[in-house]
Amino acid sequence: MVSPKLIIGLLIFILSIHILATIYYWYWTVSWLDMPMHFLGGFWVAMAYFWLRQKTRINADQDADKRGYISSALPTIVGCLSFVALVGVLWEFSEFFYDIFISVKGYSGIAQQGVADTMSDLFFDLLGGLIFLVIYKFQIKIRQNEDHFLE
Repeated sequence: MVSPKLIIGLLIFILSIHILATIYYWYWTVSWLDMPMHFLGGFWVAMAYFWLRQKTRINADQDADKRGYISSALPTIVGCLSFVALVGVLWEFSEFFYDIFISVKGYSGIAQQGVADTMSDLFFDLLGGLIFLVIYKFQIKIRQNEDHFLE
């Protein structure tokens, strides 16, 4: 199960680092900072996906969903990573529009460093989502083993 407190806590952490990095120009002086931030963002989006999935019961097997089990791995993986990719692409659009409307006026540095930067950002978004999927799957496997042990 994904805790709402953990989701909100991680979001506050990510937003705090992002705000500080923007204010103090860390994204422009520490070139690699963008990578762990996108990784954490993808990880967070995957967490949010599973929380939303649990709350809306989007699953053919209601009993498995109540327990947090993944009844079918492929649709779950595709659904989660698609959601992570969608949010990542929307974030890249926001960076693009930031460059067009804000940075071009000289208010701050540019957010888009080119196609290679965008591909790297999307890669780390997906990697973060995939790592969360692996952790979530192991957590479910441990829970299943505990349930079998108690029976």
